[in-house]
Amino acid sequence: MPPEGFAVALARRDVSGALVALEAPTLSAEGAEVRAGAPQPPLRTFLIVPEPGARTVVLRARSGSLQAQARYAIGPPASGVALALEPAEPVKGRDKEATLTVRLLRPDGTPDDSGAPPVVRVNVGRVEELTRTGPGTYRARYILPTTSYPEVAILVALSAWPHPQSIYGAYGKVLVPLAAAVDLPGETEPNAQISITIAGTTYGPAQARGDGSFQLPVVVPPGHRFGQGRVVDRAGNVQRRPIDLGLPPTDGLACVLNPPRLPADGVSRSRMLCAASDPLGRLVPNARVTARARHGTLRGPQRAEGGLLEWIYTAPRGLPAEPERILATWPQGGASSRDELTLQLVQGPVERVSLAVAEPQVHLGAQVGISVSVEDVFGRPRPGAQVTLSTPLGTISPPQEQRPGAFRSTWELPPEGDRREVAVTARAFGPVGSEPARISAWVREGELHVGVSDLAGLPIPAQPLKVGGQQHVTGADGTVSLGPLRPGRIEVIHGGWPGLDKVIYVLGPSGPVYPQDPPLVPAPVEQRIQLESFVPVNVRIQVEGARVTWWIEDLRGQVLRDRPAHVVLSSGRAEAVEVRDGRTRFTVVGAGPGRVSVSVADVQTGMTAVAEVKP
Repeated sequence: MPPEGFAVALARRDVSGALVALEAPTLSAEGAEVRAGAPQPPLRTFLIVPEPGARTVVLRARSGSLQAQARYAIGPPASGVALALEPAEPVKGRDKEATLTVRLLRPDGTPDDSGAPPVVRVNVGRVEELTRTGPGTYRARYILPTTSYPEVAILVALSAWPHPQSIYGAYGKVLVPLAAAVDLPGETEPNAQISITIAGTTYGPAQARGDGSFQLPVVVPPGHRFGQGRVVDRAGNVQRRPIDLGLPPTDGLACVLNPPRLPADGVSRSRMLCAASDPLGRLVPNARVTARARHGTLRGPQRAEGGLLEWIYTAPRGLPAEPERILATWPQGGASSRDELTLQLVQGPVERVSLAVAEPQVHLGAQVGISVSVEDVFGRPRPGAQVTLSTPLGTISPPQEQRPGAFRSTWELPPEGDRREVAVTARAFGPVGSEPARISAWVREGELHVGVSDLAGLPIPAQPLKVGGQQHVTGADGTVSLGPLRPGRIEVIHGGWPGLDKVIYVLGPSGPVYPQDPPLVPAPVEQRIQLESFVPVNVRIQVEGARVTWWIEDLRGQVLRDRPAHVVLSSGRAEAVEVRDGRTRFTVVGAGPGRVSVSVADVQTGMTAVAEVKP
């Protein structure tokens, strides 16, 4: 169970096996705090918050003469992570990459072959092509950074539990002094022999040119800003002097962050690990490092295993206008001992969908606009969503996003057909995520649905799931139906991350189901439309106070210019008449206190529209 807490429910059955209400139930815990959960009659639910550092929680429930007990393991399985690099100290300018081996270990040192691959983070360079090569063993390519100066890299492998975006799990680290192979330029006496000793290794001698210039191939490890030069002139005289290698100050601080992407929900967290090293790349375990974030909050530092420092970052509630950046500094390591990490704050998925058909009356043969708007859980427009529209009659063009969260399509109806009611259905979800973090379960129309999402709740398609010995794969919207409700215990296990699972209890043929989550994707939205007979043209009248605008358009919504029409007012008269873009506007005056009927008839077809005006 996760250390931040988990939910449990108490259920009672009578002699016939039917669920009944509990009589004044109580729940006590060893190693945790018990809080009341959300109501779900006849179940009684509770939230269990483990004490810091607790590895086991024991729950005891009582209701009248009935009692039950359960024991839960807390946190990730105890394990270790070991890293090795080959070559152990690659050199910039000579090596472009190195082979990284990661081993997941049980407490007794044997391979931990749980099947969950480690998450590898690095402060400089990049890690590519992580593949499993044996039980609990993974191999990857470490691509060196392209900079030409020496520096220290920190590689951290996190055996994240129970999913790759979790802050929990064992970790291992390796500090790698990255030396740089460079052609060192300089000037000395003409035609002299020069050699340089750096970190105990002598390079040269090389002969200076006639103008005294030289270039000497050297390898400079981190922390060595000066070399010891030895110059022998043509007469055999020897001079020794320090040579400034012209290197920037060493950056003695390296930090990594996991996960590097969070929803801006006010609760999601990330784990930051920092290592301070001296100029030679040796770990400084008691470094006084400070860190601050622009928008979220940081708790720490705490001393972590292996001499690292650890902070827990909590995302803000709401998307900030500027990117989130976390700045860590180590003043005692020098002005350059600082690290700035970028954390991506993302918006949650579509939560609400609304559908609108442009016309109150839809005629056969018409072309009608359809609008769909989508919002997240906070009521903000959600751009980038996947939106589809369907109807049994006619065709609907693919929705186009005109502005964030606002989509528009065109519904084209056939000219012939029955006058009947038809449904237009809108579905929306996403955008889609990439790294699995949660499994959700819910009931819709009598069927049990499950889905896979990332930390932000963004659904993830094509995710393998094992359910009762059967294989399932999530669809394009990240969900899959498990069929009608069947009483029993159902365990859903992610095919790639076995630690990511969910146990679902179906307590009766029609439920209840526990635990039940909000649907990963909103339910389809439907609008029923009464179709009218085919008409050759539409006559439109728009009334704003005493001001009237009329026009005639074809079934595609195109205004027909210079179309003859017959306009009649029941009383009063039309003044301030103006014609613009095929639309005629006028003001009704002299009609007295009552309402005025305005009739506009298309001369060619006889199609007529009538509106009331209250001057």
